[in-house]
Amino acid sequence: MNDSLPSVTALGRAGSGSLSPFYLSGLNRLLLAAGLSFALPPSLPGATVEEVIAEVELIAGEPGLHTALMGFCLVDLEAAPETAVGYRMDAALVPASVMKAITTATANEVLGPDYRFVTELQTKGVLGDDGVLKGDVVIRGGGDPTLAASELSPTYAKWKSALLEAGVKRVEGRVVGDASIFGTILTPETWPWNDLGNYYGAGASGLTVHQNLFYASFLTPSVGARAPFSGTEPRLPGHEFVNEMRVGTAASGDKGYVYGDPYGKLFTFRGTVPAGSGSFTIKGALPDPALFCARTFSEYLNGNGLPVAGTPSTDRLLGNAGEEIGAREKIFEQSSEPLSEILVTTNHESDNLKAECIHRAIAVKVKGEGSPTAAAEAVRSHWAEKGIDMTGFFMGDGCGLSRANTVTARQLALILHAAAKGGDFEAFRQSLPVAGQSGTLKGIGGGSAAEGRIRAKSGTMDRIRNYAGYLEARSGKRYAFALFVTNHTADLASVKAKIVRVWSVMAGL
Repeated sequence: MNDSLPSVTALGRAGSGSLSPFYLSGLNRLLLAAGLSFALPPSLPGATVEEVIAEVELIAGEPGLHTALMGFCLVDLEAAPETAVGYRMDAALVPASVMKAITTATANEVLGPDYRFVTELQTKGVLGDDGVLKGDVVIRGGGDPTLAASELSPTYAKWKSALLEAGVKRVEGRVVGDASIFGTILTPETWPWNDLGNYYGAGASGLTVHQNLFYASFLTPSVGARAPFSGTEPRLPGHEFVNEMRVGTAASGDKGYVYGDPYGKLFTFRGTVPAGSGSFTIKGALPDPALFCARTFSEYLNGNGLPVAGTPSTDRLLGNAGEEIGAREKIFEQSSEPLSEILVTTNHESDNLKAECIHRAIAVKVKGEGSPTAAAEAVRSHWAEKGIDMTGFFMGDGCGLSRANTVTARQLALILHAAAKGGDFEAFRQSLPVAGQSGTLKGIGGGSAAEGRIRAKSGTMDRIRNYAGYLEARSGKRYAFALFVTNHTADLASVKAKIVRVWSVMAGL
């Protein structure tokens, strides 16, 4: 270090043995000019709000972030919303998966933590004394993102048993998948084309099943060679597959992508899968989950002693042909786990499909329709009615995959502030990962003063790193916060380290 500069460890804030961010801001500029830098100590006990903001301003000027857009807002949960403070609080920035915090907080209030998605098995037509149903079996979807999530057979076995108990021994009609609760728009219009065929871009169907995904397997003969496609699980008959997948190095990991579109019949595989594994599997998005459900259930019945004569169909396909499903009778219903439990996996795993289904369910409750547009309007109006200025807020989806989404740090912090006033707040708070300990926050903040004190939702895209949630400070005070970093040029580890520096000062409040 330059001997003309005072020792970092010898400097402190007046009246304490800790470093003042105000002082450090000027010192760090000198150090950076000399090609040097330092990290803050693990915590600053007795820190002030001004020192937190000063630390945000400091990292905003450092290499890797100095050309980025940042937004920060902090508000005491016991104080009025007007007391919110921060840095560039009103810049509308891309939230990425932090959008899930808004979606899940809204659902917790609008739907309630005890809400359950319900799927119904119905019959249409006349059931004769001989057990022959002269009509259709209808699967009425309720938008449940957890329906038959890992395996189809256990759920289909329940449905078959329900048909037998109702007296059905043979179906002269067909199995129809009814996904009408969310309409026919599977994916928001603002989603990028290169996301649509991949599992994380699976559309929110009113009849979602098997997480709306399939597995595609490839052989990995040698580095640089084409990776032969060996099939899908479950099967996707009637679809065409164009394989451009190559074999990467053993350490390259999964860099394979699926290109497809909602209701489409063509999939293209591109990218690389790692060598040395013999066979490697990636995940794609089902193009028509309702038809997939109707087809596979029909196949299950035919293969297990309950014949179905007709060709599987859906409400959309029937509607396109000018036919309606018509009146039917419910013979069985299947409920999901309560929303409070689904919120946990949604936020801990940053599950796009669950967030989208929750988003659409809000729309059904508030607007009477399950379109993405209705969902966005329902969410926006919910928080506007609580007095939050939503100027600059745009919600293209519920999960944050869309780069058309924008929200300000102030809006997000005030939404979290308002959510903390609700009677069911604890269900939402518990759904957020804990810094250094769980979910998507397990790998950030561990060993720092922020570990265990931050509960937040993360949001990550190329050159974007965001966090929003709650702080339990050392003083016992509680805060809502939002911190956005957009278009950074630093590596992810460096950005995370800078964010932890801010959190560590916050922890000392």
